[in-house]
Amino acid sequence: MTKSTALLALVATSFILPPLMLWMASAAILLIGAFSGVGRNLAWRYVVLSLPFTVAVFIFHGAILPRPDMKPALGWLFYSSTGLDHASLVGGRISLILSASLLFVSTTAPATLLRALDAARWPPGLSFLLASPLLLLDQFTARAKAISNAQQARGLRVDGTPWRRLQALRMLLVPLLTSALADAQERSHVLTARGFRALPSRTVVDPPADTLSQRVLRWLLTVLTATGIVVVVLR
Repeated sequence: MTKSTALLALVATSFILPPLMLWMASAAILLIGAFSGVGRNLAWRYVVLSLPFTVAVFIFHGAILPRPDMKPALGWLFYSSTGLDHASLVGGRISLILSASLLFVSTTAPATLLRALDAARWPPGLSFLLASPLLLLDQFTARAKAISNAQQARGLRVDGTPWRRLQALRMLLVPLLTSALADAQERSHVLTARGFRALPSRTVVDPPADTLSQRVLRWLLTVLTATGIVVVVLR
């Protein structure tokens, strides 16, 4: 619960921090991931997900979107200082939210999160809704890899021109989504048969440890989150 509260606080404060603080906070989160033992996977996922978006934001706001302060850079290429500043702000927000989310996903066991939500007396349906993406992430990844290998064994080519790759992506997504929907229906039947929503809350036999310092920290983070939301609304 403490990590999820910290994630919400970071998302809220990302809309009030200046660009430099946003990028520094993202670097600090990646450093925390390195000390947590997930640095390599965290950095790889962060680069793969954030780099294309960051480059696109800087190109669009800094060179494509017309602004009054456009200046020549090289030949026909123009740039805007205010556009680059805005791109740095938007890219920093996405960078902070993405790095914090990836760190949360990489360091949080789904079963522990589900037990923590149940111990906090959350409704079972809402608890499962929040924890299910983490529960299904590894299974979904393994299934996607198995479908890709099976389709390639049948002669599907996943390399070549962008159009060929787009066609291959369609052949991979259709069976993946179909199997995911079938799996979701099966899970729904199993949970219903077990009386998943028979009671408003569930009792946890071995709830995660929750110290006084963690509770105080959650309250402080909650206040920080509320402050960030108020500042954004009133700005």
